[in-house]
Amino acid sequence: MMDTKVIDVALGKKSADMVILNGNLINVHTREVYQSDVSIVDGKIAGVGKLPEGVIGPDTQIIDAAGKYLSPGFIDAHIHFESSMLTFTEFSNTVIKRGTTAVASDIMEITIVAGLEGLKEILSEAGSLPVSLYYPVPSFMGDESEFQTTGSVLSASMIEQLLPLDEAVGLAEVLVPPILAKSPESEKVIALADKLKKTAEGHAPATFGKELNAYVSTGIRSDHESTTKEEALEKVRNGLRVLMREGSASTDLKDCLRIITEDNIDPRHLAMISDDVDALHLVSLGHMDHKIRMAVKEGVDPVAAIQMATLNPAESLKIDDLHGSISPGKMANIVLLSSIEECAVKDVVAKGSLVVKDGSLIEKSVPPTYANVLRNTVSFFREIKSSDLLIKAQDGAEEAVVHVIGASPVSLLTDSLEASLPVKDKYVACDVSQDILHIACVERYGKNGNIGKSFIKGFSLKEGALATSVGHDHHNITVVGTNEEDMLVAVNRIKELDGALVVVRDGKVVGEIPLSIAGLLSLESAEDVAKEQEHLLTELKEMGCTMASPFMSLSFITLIFIPDFAITDVGLMDVKQFKIIDPVISWR
Repeated sequence: MMDTKVIDVALGKKSADMVILNGNLINVHTREVYQSDVSIVDGKIAGVGKLPEGVIGPDTQIIDAAGKYLSPGFIDAHIHFESSMLTFTEFSNTVIKRGTTAVASDIMEITIVAGLEGLKEILSEAGSLPVSLYYPVPSFMGDESEFQTTGSVLSASMIEQLLPLDEAVGLAEVLVPPILAKSPESEKVIALADKLKKTAEGHAPATFGKELNAYVSTGIRSDHESTTKEEALEKVRNGLRVLMREGSASTDLKDCLRIITEDNIDPRHLAMISDDVDALHLVSLGHMDHKIRMAVKEGVDPVAAIQMATLNPAESLKIDDLHGSISPGKMANIVLLSSIEECAVKDVVAKGSLVVKDGSLIEKSVPPTYANVLRNTVSFFREIKSSDLLIKAQDGAEEAVVHVIGASPVSLLTDSLEASLPVKDKYVACDVSQDILHIACVERYGKNGNIGKSFIKGFSLKEGALATSVGHDHHNITVVGTNEEDMLVAVNRIKELDGALVVVRDGKVVGEIPLSIAGLLSLESAEDVAKEQEHLLTELKEMGCTMASPFMSLSFITLIFIPDFAITDVGLMDVKQFKIIDPVISWR
């Protein structure tokens, strides 16, 4: 789009709002690094290279970037910001210091709890912040009420309302099963995205061969579910843009990067994304800057690594007209680095304003007063007893053969396991010695009082319980424990706090993080949430838990679209069969 003011500044006929001088520009189009100046006006880049006379006026802000590198602002093309447990304002405060200037988030978690009204609250909040929020519309707003209870009833018709929004960049998480089933609804929304010239971002875990071919044939643009080098290679060979994930619970980046370092695959259709990262990860490790450092350490060329966090994700989202490179006409999002290899962020210009200086925010953004739709979202249909969290035994049974959810510390995929467990006092007991624990999912919207129950392996607790009101994609209360008494204390504490992460030991709450916004987000700073997370992890480690991110892992045990097993308030879900199954296989 023609901007006459930008043209005038580019030609030196008018002065710029800001100029950055003497920087070493990282050109992600040509993968070169060379000295360059940059002029900026009205939040856009006007000139790059040797600037004409007349660009610097009496009111022009001058930044001397001698000895520093100029990178485009970093982009996370697939992140559920709610997993950070921070408000979007505090999330922005945190990641902008790390050089992130744009993210794509489907805001699905807020929408599940608080509906379109809640979604619009977040979009409104983001409008004035330095980090641009782009909105891929969830593609699976179908009726899954037979499998799970949600706060808001989502429908496929909502997609048609939301896709035309200015903030909407396309479809998010287009699932494989409806495509292979030739779903008319999937065909309809993909066609609408194409008509609007918007993207269709995929969700294709463990999809290969003929199924992958069928899936890609529909025009799906990207996928973020590769967990191995082999999966990433097959997907990029089939024309998908592979978004390599490095989150708090699913850490796939190193293995996927091997297609560059071992197979010499051109990285132009590869990007790095978070999917889900918590506050502790952001505070202690970083955001996109952390992924760039990881890639460089694994042997990726530093400029290529930066390209995978800038131009490549911008093209994947079809926002490269505004983002992704330091080029005339683009939004003035520029990160000043003291080192490319270390991706050491010093200063950040976002939307044409200097917002970070020497690694610190110049002005911290303050969150708004949140509407009632995002508050008081936890209520119970009835009072819960400790025995409600257990599986009642068949009369006369002494033992049960049960399904067990096999949780992974590094992947979102679960295993379908089996175990033999004893019956004690008319209920099926867990077996701590085998690391087979109770798991229950309690409906938290006050609609029906459902409680789904099963068993889980992988958390290694020797005592106590942990519980959370964060659980994709229904966000009921999920609790894992060695005994029903501690489990009940944890569940009830979450209700009292209107959402939380809670750890209980010997009947006492030993750690908690209140999440009073939709039962998902904290009103505290990222640093305070991270400290509380560290405390919870310390307590859980003392209780035997060996997982690096147990709460993040638990929040995905509830997702009915990732195989093999999931838990909802309705019961144990067999994802491959896509049906609720009895957690007990047989009685003895």
